[in-house]
Amino acid sequence: MSSESKLNEEHYFLDKNQVELERLDLGQAVIKHAMKQQIWAPIDFSRQDIRILDSAGANGIWAEDLRASLPTDIQNSSTFIVTDITDVFFPVSPITGIRYQVQSMLQDWPEEMAESFDLVHQRMALPAANRTKVRQTLRRFMELIKPGGWIQLVEADHSVSKGPAMADFFRLLSDIFAKIGTGTDYARQLKDWLPDLGFEDVQEKIFDIPLGLGNEDETMKSQSSRMFEYGARGLIEVGRTIPTSFNSEELDGLERRIREENLNMGGIFRIHCVWGRKPLLLKQ
Repeated sequence: MSSESKLNEEHYFLDKNQVELERLDLGQAVIKHAMKQQIWAPIDFSRQDIRILDSAGANGIWAEDLRASLPTDIQNSSTFIVTDITDVFFPVSPITGIRYQVQSMLQDWPEEMAESFDLVHQRMALPAANRTKVRQTLRRFMELIKPGGWIQLVEADHSVSKGPAMADFFRLLSDIFAKIGTGTDYARQLKDWLPDLGFEDVQEKIFDIPLGLGNEDETMKSQSSRMFEYGARGLIEVGRTIPTSFNSEELDGLERRIREENLNMGGIFRIHCVWGRKPLLLKQ
């Protein structure tokens, strides 16, 4: 993949490879463990015929885990749709009960999806909508939700770090995001954006995920450290293709420094989970 396509909003940000696939699965395990539950929006999972959309869902692991956690009758009667800008991460053998389709959040959604979902979910993808398109993207999500339905967004807050290596990682991320015209501050703005767009009952929970040595769970110690190490590896490769505030020697050593810092000292990864309800009657 060329440096141009790496930064193009119509392409997946990181190349498909086995490490990226593992990073997606690690991210699901680590974030689910930290959040305690996948959905904080008050969806009534005692009823059937629930429709859930996971936008920018990559390999569909979030929807797969959620569906598996529900009673069999709810699983069988409900609809789970995973969309992404590319099908490269969709499972070769799709999970029964989950539909996968190519769809960019930056483009208009099919008319038949309008006002059809009880929940629209997206995690760690909104920065792909640059500053000129982020509100329009959120409005499109609102159009997909049934009156009285919910949106839940999870984004990373890159202003919080513990050690110098992680601080450098977030600086590199900021350099790259600036190049593509997006921001690192979306997580902190979501709680204000949703009411501005007409959502009601907006709530927020902030989770500081301990990385490496900082995590008390033995399994999460290694998984959280590897999650970030793999993410750094992909970002460093992107950083080699564009001007940043790092020289080549600094980029060469960053992945090792992150791994050693998290394993020997521990780190913090902050995420914001924000949810809101679409009004039963929209104001004119």
